[in-house]
Amino acid sequence: MIRLKLAWCAALALAYCAFVVWYGGAGAPLTKAEGAAMLDAIGQMYRDHGRTPASTDFRANLAAMIGKDDGREFYMVNLETRKPGPEALAAEQRYGLVVLPLLLKRGSHPVFVADRVGLALGQYGAEIDRVGIVRYRSLRDFLDMNADPGLLEGIDDKFAALERTEVFITRPVIAAETIRLTLALLLAVIGWIGIKLIDWRSARRTAS
Repeated sequence: MIRLKLAWCAALALAYCAFVVWYGGAGAPLTKAEGAAMLDAIGQMYRDHGRTPASTDFRANLAAMIGKDDGREFYMVNLETRKPGPEALAAEQRYGLVVLPLLLKRGSHPVFVADRVGLALGQYGAEIDRVGIVRYRSLRDFLDMNADPGLLEGIDDKFAALERTEVFITRPVIAAETIRLTLALLLAVIGWIGIKLIDWRSARRTAS
């Protein structure tokens, strides 16, 4: 029975370690050459699919970010002004179905999405309908996702749903987003329940 308990605890510990490795957040920084190659790949992916890369400051901003990349996780803040009507809402939902699997594939996910319901200070917020914060495992993962042809399946829907969006990169100073700790506590509870079940099963066998 002791061996079974140890094996159970070892299996949970291994599962947690595998999650921590996959979830990442402390990888190697991008070199300027690697980052430039990834930006080139994004542009080429658009051209290969008969599209013209958007004429925004995306490349220049990301190139500047590559120069100070530390390989760690970051949070992308999205300030969105949404288009009204059912068609825009349907496009938004379709885009979510495309982008969420691409995020999860790279250990990334939304951590906060909220609609603006009022103002407290200043007037700039009146232009914003919704705030979304997405955790990315690394800048490398963000660029890799943007070079994924699968993203093109939803890009039209994204802009069909939004009037405009401001997007910027942040690193937390104080954060209560504790995925790793939550999973550790959950596995601890599962481990305790498993041990109790092992004891219960052993007691039943002894009684019979």
